[in-house]
Amino acid sequence: MIRITKIAAALFIGAIGALFFLDNLFNLEAAFSVVSFVVSGAEQPYYKIFGPTVSSTWLTYLALLMIMVAELVVGVLGFVGAFLMFNHRKGSAEDFSIAKTPAISAGVLGMLVWYGFFVVIGEGYFQMWQTETGLGSAEGAFRYGTICAIFMFYIATKND
Repeated sequence: MIRITKIAAALFIGAIGALFFLDNLFNLEAAFSVVSFVVSGAEQPYYKIFGPTVSSTWLTYLALLMIMVAELVVGVLGFVGAFLMFNHRKGSAEDFSIAKTPAISAGVLGMLVWYGFFVVIGEGYFQMWQTETGLGSAEGAFRYGTICAIFMFYIATKND
């Protein structure tokens, strides 16, 4: 039963990555607008950004591409991990543990994407917490990073 729940956790990590990649892909103009709004520092009513902001279209697309590729990789690794774990669910503890590696990697990358890109860089550097648009993204990113972290730690436990 524990192995099945770990497979489900890996599927959820994969789904988070895949869904956000697809959301951005099918709403590319809106995704670009939000990223552009944040990295340009368009509205910072309180704290001002202490360093350079981004006004270049290609740099903004590069930032969005980095986010989307990372989300896609989270999705793929989560699904691959779930698939491998499912195939090794009746195998030895060592085989199942090895099969968990992509799912654990997906959780770690998810933490890096949503905590690193959005919380550290977005909130810390670009001060996105000051605007309604930025705060919504930051709050969501904290949830997604936390979900990835909790599932990753659960999958990584050696109780299977």
